[in-house]
Amino acid sequence: MKSIKFDEGYEEYMIADDPTRVIRIRLGDVKLLSRIKAAMKETKELLSKYKGMPDEKGEVEFDKEFREIVNKAFDADICTPVFGNSSVLTLSGNGNFVFTEFFDAFLPQLEADIKAKAMTRKINEPEARPAVKKYIDAPTVKPVAGLSKPYGSELPDISGLTPEQKKMLAMQLLS
Repeated sequence: MKSIKFDEGYEEYMIADDPTRVIRIRLGDVKLLSRIKAAMKETKELLSKYKGMPDEKGEVEFDKEFREIVNKAFDADICTPVFGNSSVLTLSGNGNFVFTEFFDAFLPQLEADIKAKAMTRKINEPEARPAVKKYIDAPTVKPVAGLSKPYGSELPDISGLTPEQKKMLAMQLLS
């Protein structure tokens, strides 16, 4: 059978430096953030529903429902590598629920990675920003500010460029 391979946009995160505990998330999924927001709302409702955790049955049901909500949000089973067979209500060393500890550590990293992915997309799509297109190295584009010539004692004036254009120019020079 033939296999078709392409970049699907997954980012992998190792849990607690354990290579057997890896979660894979598609950072470029445009629906990811809306699913996470919906999951946060559902989780708050779930916490209200099971407030006080009256018995073991309630704790088991909470764990099951919580895992379903989180896995649906990330469109993958992330709960098994993160929590294993332990309850998400397991207490951490400082007395917080382990699910709270995980999301406090993971969500800031996820947010930063999503922003970086979006920035990469902007850089790689000059058609969406025609004003920058002339600064990207392409066979049909003339060199910026005479940069293909030896400078001698005269450097090109880039003071009129926006910060984004300066970044693109620097990227062109470094490539």
